Amino acid sequence: RPNPIAITTVELVERRGNKIKVKGLDILDGTPIIDIKPYWPIYNNVKDGKIPDWVNKLDL
Repeated sequence: RPNPIAITTVELVERRGNKIKVKGLDILDGTPIIDIKPYWPIYNNVKDGKIPDWVNKLDL
């Protein structure tokens, strides 16, 4: 892979069907998004971060 893969925590602004709008993503137009994961504070602590209810129900 010629370019490094970045990990960024963003704020979910809107969800419509299979499209999402986020805030705080620092990429150029056309940059591929490889994966989307829920927010987990153990990996990246964000002030006032919100954990989705379904994440708390996971049996890990």
